[in-house]
Amino acid sequence: MTRREQSATAQAHRRTTRMVVAVVMLVTAAVVGTGAALEFAYFGPESTQFWVGVFTVPASVFFAVAALAFWRSLRAARTLVVIAAVLMLAATSAATRLDVMGPPATLLAVIGSLVALEFGWRRSIHST
Repeated sequence: MTRREQSATAQAHRRTTRMVVAVVMLVTAAVVGTGAALEFAYFGPESTQFWVGVFTVPASVFFAVAALAFWRSLRAARTLVVIAAVLMLAATSAATRLDVMGPPATLLAVIGSLVALEFGWRRSIHST
């Protein structure tokens, strides 16, 4: 295999990996964000569930924006991914601690956040 073929193969591998991580992040953001947004329909401002939704919906939207930036290979995407993953982990931890988020959603959010955090962290360390 020539050097040019190796470079093309490595580039295709990076694109595929970036796409898979972005899709995992988008699914995580959609599921957690939808569940948090439904809290607005069923609970009012006097309940804990409402306020968990107030903080979890923006975290989910930011997580989705970071996924799209990562997929498009924007310059600040890795930083956005790390920040969004930390915010998603914080929102998930708070919602679980307050008994608002159930185990399936918590597991999905934690796995999605850790995948994003690991990939963004690993790439940002090795790119410097």
